[in-house]
Amino acid sequence: MKTKGERVTLEPEQLHKKQSLLQVLFPVIAASIICLAVCIILLVSTSAEPQSTEQWAQISTMFLTIPALFLGLICLALLVFLAVFAGKWNKSWPPALRNVRLVIIHFENNVQRLAQKPAQPVIKMKSIFAGIKAIFKK
Repeated sequence: MKTKGERVTLEPEQLHKKQSLLQVLFPVIAASIICLAVCIILLVSTSAEPQSTEQWAQISTMFLTIPALFLGLICLALLVFLAVFAGKWNKSWPPALRNVRLVIIHFENNVQRLAQKPAQPVIKMKSIFAGIKAIFKK
């Protein structure tokens, strides 16, 4: 027999179901309804005036690009941090990682040298012609 003062204990599965309904589904559904209502109000209010439609298009473009710019800044800051971190901690890396990094640097230098070899004769010819032009202009 249960008394009035006794609390009903919920099983973990029931408690989880209740919490997921209140803490996850309800806010998502409420936010979706609010966004849908705002979109409908904007569509109805701006359908008669083409100038306001253009303004809303420009405003929405700003709202789409600003978060992308902030995300790009965050990624850039992360890359700079990782580069500084790798440079500072290069000496304390294990020998295997240090050797891998040195192999990568050596490979990069070889690729850069190979990429510059075809351009060297062209640069040399242009500099010779520029020197000849400078002599004859005087």
